[in-house]
Amino acid sequence: MTLFGRHHSRAQLRLAVGTLVSLGAIWATSCSADRVVQPSSDGDVFLESDSMFMSALGKPLPIEFETYESSQQVVHPSVVAFPSSWNGQHFWLALTPYPNSDSRVENPSLFSSESGDSWTVPAGVTNPLARTGRGYLSDPDLAYDPATNELRLYYREVVEAHHGSRRPRHKADVVYVTRSSDGSQWTPPKAVISDIGHYVVSPAVARRADGDWKMWAVDAGRTGCNSRETRILLRRSTDGIGWSPASAVSFVQPGFIPWHLDVQFVPQLNAYWALIAAYRRGSACTASSLFLATSTDGIQWTTYPSAVLERGALPQFSANVYRSTFAFEPDGNSLTLWLTGATTVQHGDRRNAPVLRWSAAVWHTQRLALLEHVRLERQAPLVADSEPSFLRRLAVENALP
Repeated sequence: MTLFGRHHSRAQLRLAVGTLVSLGAIWATSCSADRVVQPSSDGDVFLESDSMFMSALGKPLPIEFETYESSQQVVHPSVVAFPSSWNGQHFWLALTPYPNSDSRVENPSLFSSESGDSWTVPAGVTNPLARTGRGYLSDPDLAYDPATNELRLYYREVVEAHHGSRRPRHKADVVYVTRSSDGSQWTPPKAVISDIGHYVVSPAVARRADGDWKMWAVDAGRTGCNSRETRILLRRSTDGIGWSPASAVSFVQPGFIPWHLDVQFVPQLNAYWALIAAYRRGSACTASSLFLATSTDGIQWTTYPSAVLERGALPQFSANVYRSTFAFEPDGNSLTLWLTGATTVQHGDRRNAPVLRWSAAVWHTQRLALLEHVRLERQAPLVADSEPSFLRRLAVENALP
């Protein structure tokens, strides 16, 4: 059954959402059965064991992508979903390989799917869609322009300066766009944003209406993954090509620093939704969890007490939950999340950086169940205290996707 084939009645969904339950209960961790959580605004009392809510919230399941260099390790997905097929597929998704955090093969790659659960390389496409000899590529973001019936792929180039055998030094970030009317043939990339000396992390582009394009990105200053503070910047455009100067948005996730994000305009809700990978203050950018934020204008953002998914909630994401993406069904109730993150396969030491294995998961859920999930404040999963310290080694070296 496709994503657009899953429907639940409002009555079922309201009953399901009444139960407040953590993901730990869903994955049978430490919650006791039938524990009363709290009354709803209607005065009803709900139980954590309610199977209706568990069905509405759902759970992440591992998925695989056949990457061009055969590692199947991926990061930074971005999806565009169509109510009906676009060039033969409902879903189009861009991401990059990232085998054991190797940025040399971190190049934008394209996949498509009819169901959202199983992905293949589209006919006529040879991955990767872009390469560079000036540093590395990262952070692809897909958008659709109905005015021209084109997919657009935005991606970031990190330009590096090389000095003999020393570690390359960050020089600039450049954001490019390439377009396609069939998903197979793509225009030559065009540089649309350039920032010398600063990290422009995870550009996310959304089109609200004709002439109303927005791009959010994380300003990580001159130190990138080592930044003690970041901020989310917004640029505007009438065509998605020429962009305004950046201005800061209002976003606060208490105790956390934003790092990677995906933003989409949801027309059924007349609002922007964002998934934001953020790390705890005092930790490392590579030790992030995934949060939800919502906004009516893309400037003032509402955040929530609990993460969508904490690092450590799944074994495959024991080190972090990283940049993820999502798509709504036409009813504005059901949605699917595609998650990426990493687990540690080898700890680091003074001479060697830790080795992380990156992977993906898919999560079919319901809007109201997800909102109740993040509104309920709860304790994060216990993760080994040593992890942030050795992950910091990657941060110091700016070994970041």
